[in-house]
Amino acid sequence: MEVPKDISIKDLFLDFAPKMAQGALALGGKVDELAGTEFTLVVDVSGEKYRYIVKNGQEFDVGEGDLDAPMVRLEVSKDDLEKMIKNNELDMLLGIQSDLNKSKYDALSRIKGTMTAVLSNDDGSEYTIVAKFNNADTPKATFRLKTSDSAALARKEVNPVNLFMQGQMKIEGDMAFAMTTQPLFT
Repeated sequence: MEVPKDISIKDLFLDFAPKMAQGALALGGKVDELAGTEFTLVVDVSGEKYRYIVKNGQEFDVGEGDLDAPMVRLEVSKDDLEKMIKNNELDMLLGIQSDLNKSKYDALSRIKGTMTAVLSNDDGSEYTIVAKFNNADTPKATFRLKTSDSAALARKEVNPVNLFMQGQMKIEGDMAFAMTTQPLFT
């Protein structure tokens, strides 16, 4: 589902993303396997926060504001997000919401630390997305890759290990922590 280039940030996170996630969960048959789970997410866009509580893979509580200790806290600047919307490069940012399943939920429950994704564009500009898992600041790892490779990763067209082994993804920081994030991308 392509994001309209003129969508507001508020509409993206309060309307478009939740509908996309609900549709993906229903279409992918993931609702039954997520029975008994509660996934929490906060997206922080330069201080403007959007919260998600997803129970049983189908009950969505979405709104503005923060949550105490969400499973995942995503941080992105307003400038980067506006460019990502304009260029239709939201795969990495929206992927976690549209591809949740029991295996990823279990992985998210165990991961503790902070991952920074630095996505480079062909014009030399970059987007930075910070993901903090289970309210932990450390350990930390930074993943550097092209925006096109991050999109392919989010769409499951490439494997993260292959990207790393081919030198298309660089990892700095705690390598053991970085490896714990692999299930999120497979």
